[in-house]
Amino acid sequence: MIAVARLIREHRDAVVWTLRASCGVSISELGDGLTWGEAHSLLTRAAGDSATALGAELAGWAYPASMPELLTILISAGGEKALVKAAMGAMPWAMKTPRGSDATAEEVATAQAELEDSIVFAD
Repeated sequence: MIAVARLIREHRDAVVWTLRASCGVSISELGDGLTWGEAHSLLTRAAGDSATALGAELAGWAYPASMPELLTILISAGGEKALVKAAMGAMPWAMKTPRGSDATAEEVATAQAELEDSIVFAD
């Protein structure tokens, strides 16, 4: 829940766009039709996917681009050798899988407390 809330706070437009375009859900469904756990799973995957608005923004890119699009750009700009080198490094078995948070238990507890203090339920 904390990770999702932090992403929404820091990258709201990219999260909204990614959930809608890539996952077919709205951020307004959070807590009702979309659980916090499911949102976390979707956004974790999207964060590592440069083809999503969120993944591109987190990588500091100007726009989203998929691996095939990137390889097309490389072959256009650098020829066959550049493509082969890029493709070999981009193969799924050569890439590292995303890892979890670096936050300590104390940081998580502090963030959780801050988040809970900021949540207000209204009728």
